[in-house]
Amino acid sequence: MTARREWVVLGTITVAWLGLLLGFALLTPAFGAPDEPAHVDAAFRLALGLGWPHGGEMHYLAAIRQIVEHPVPAVDRPTVDALLAAVPGDAPAIDPMSQNPPTYWLVAAGILRLIRFGAHDWATSVLVLRLFDVVLVTALPVLVWATVRRVTRSPRTALVAPLLLFAVPQLAQVAAGVTSWAPMILLGAVLVWLSVRVLTGDRSWWTTAGLAVAVTGLAAISALGLLAVPFVVLVFALARDERGERDRDRDRDQRAARPWRRSALRAGVVVVAAAAVSGWWWVRTLLVSGTLLPDALRGVTTVQPYPSGGANPGAFAGRQWDGLTASFFGDFGANQWPLPPMVVDALAIVGLVTLGWSYARRGAGRRVMTIALVWPVLVVVATLAYNWRNYLGTHQGNGLQGRFLFVAVVALVLSQAVAWRALVVRPELRRRLARIAAVGSFAIALYGIGIAYRGAWENVQFRVTPGGLSAMAGGSLAGPLPIALAGALFLAAAIAAAVFVWRAAAVPSTTAAVPSTTTTPVSGLPLESPPTHEPTVRKENS
Repeated sequence: MTARREWVVLGTITVAWLGLLLGFALLTPAFGAPDEPAHVDAAFRLALGLGWPHGGEMHYLAAIRQIVEHPVPAVDRPTVDALLAAVPGDAPAIDPMSQNPPTYWLVAAGILRLIRFGAHDWATSVLVLRLFDVVLVTALPVLVWATVRRVTRSPRTALVAPLLLFAVPQLAQVAAGVTSWAPMILLGAVLVWLSVRVLTGDRSWWTTAGLAVAVTGLAAISALGLLAVPFVVLVFALARDERGERDRDRDRDQRAARPWRRSALRAGVVVVAAAAVSGWWWVRTLLVSGTLLPDALRGVTTVQPYPSGGANPGAFAGRQWDGLTASFFGDFGANQWPLPPMVVDALAIVGLVTLGWSYARRGAGRRVMTIALVWPVLVVVATLAYNWRNYLGTHQGNGLQGRFLFVAVVALVLSQAVAWRALVVRPELRRRLARIAAVGSFAIALYGIGIAYRGAWENVQFRVTPGGLSAMAGGSLAGPLPIALAGALFLAAAIAAAVFVWRAAAVPSTTAAVPSTTTTPVSGLPLESPPTHEPTVRKENS
């Protein structure tokens, strides 16, 4: 595959991803994405200069609760200034976002003030913030491609890997809403991409600086971002073993000291940068609340009595599996319109079984994949610990935080790409797998859009009726024409990308051998033939 063709296919996939994001951004009713009312309220408060109280002390604006609880058609939407004048003050409900640093909402507030949000109807503010989040995550397929290509050295595998994003339509819906998870997803993707570069031999200070920015940004937005600090330290600590044999021979006399010092210095730069920018906030939070992540809703949550027998770890585990997997793959709207449980469980189980089975086979990139998987494992462990703490305190086993894993979605896609590549070695089977991934992923994305549409505008009936289309035209943020254009963009780009991948899979690959004992970057096409016992030798051009 030529470089030009590779970029054309990648560009088409990225356009399809943009079309999917825009489709969800325009189709989803106002405040219809997970936690969107709280995110919009927090941005409005900062744009109005109302400050940032401690966790559990920030109330919703009464105006926000009014438009959330009593939606009106587009023609009756007042301007923000008129709305605030008509419904002043605060509501009794607690906005939980103040348990986090105000970083994302300060940026959102700046955007609102830039567009002079008070002079426009409130739907314009919601739409502008959604489009801002769409811009943040548009490059996600490119980051997936760059990460997988770096590890596998296979242009074809790298082009198929971004298609897996479409098999997680919940990712697109969450990222296309007003949410602090949009920058978290972007920074998490950059974190994994640059970490993989370090693990495969990149020792440049530009990469270290990029990691410092990613980790600092994550830590400045959410407590979950603090987990990036130990992950990056681990990456630098283990990267010393990822050099090629030639490099190890050359540095044989100095490897006892210099590599450790260099890795420690780079890790120190990242840690110091994150601590300097956001450390004060987390020290303050710890002193005020006694924990890094206070439960802002704890004071207004009714404690339910335990069932007979008290706390039930088994029931808690079952709730976490159902909730986390559903809200990861597809639990649309505000987590009320799910993909069929059979689809969700099939996707989750196939992914986990494939990953586990792949460890029985030797394959290039397995070590890098394993280290990268530490990032989502940290996220899952922290999420389960947080949910267990809340379960013991409120007796409610909430588990709808599958979106937490979106910060590690690139690591998860990388693991699937490396796992399937290790298990499927016959060229014909690889071609079939690429085609199945293309068609299947786009079909799941389209199905997700259909569920979101029927839930919002067709009373949960799987149909398209004049009444539903009329409701969408009068109640959506931008009207029917932009939604139709976004849908056409997605369909056209998805069909084109599927055709490109289908044709590329049919073209016999060119074999270029690379040493099987190293992950040191090399140029040229990858080894596409089945693995052999003897390492192959790549001829260098003089």
